[in-house]
Amino acid sequence: MNKSLLLALSLGGTLLAGAPALAAAQAAPAAAPTTPAPTTLAPDPARSQTRADAIAAADRRFAAMDANHDGTVTAEERHAWRDARRAARGGGDAATAGRPDRAGPDRAGKGRGMKAREITQAEFRERALRMFDRMDTNHDGVVDAREREAARLLMRARMTGGDDGAN
Repeated sequence: MNKSLLLALSLGGTLLAGAPALAAAQAAPAAAPTTPAPTTLAPDPARSQTRADAIAAADRRFAAMDANHDGTVTAEERHAWRDARRAARGGGDAATAGRPDRAGPDRAGKGRGMKAREITQAEFRERALRMFDRMDTNHDGVVDAREREAARLLMRARMTGGDDGAN
């Protein structure tokens, strides 16, 4: 009897001594993040963007698109991501969801961009850096608001047929 009483008392003492430490560890607040999480995937238009910023933004976009986290993004994942972004901006109704003019077997491999194939993170990042290099017209490694606006206007002109890109 002495042995079992001693065992019970020591076990009870161990539990009682550990309980406050366990409660304190559970009640401790998590450390606040030092930098706020980005709320959007697009860069701030008023801020200059470095090459490292472009890589980080491309990696965030790729992670957001890669729904099954297999390291590749399929055309279906890109379309789903695009439709979700449109809906979040308030432009995603039944008329724009799925956009048959931009998807489907008749469009496979046509046009510019990523086409209807899987793309790896390395390919996605490489494409983003090519776009960054085109925008960085003075080749200083930073795209400022003026370079971003010029690229936006050039893209708009190409989309509306004002500039076919051939010189």
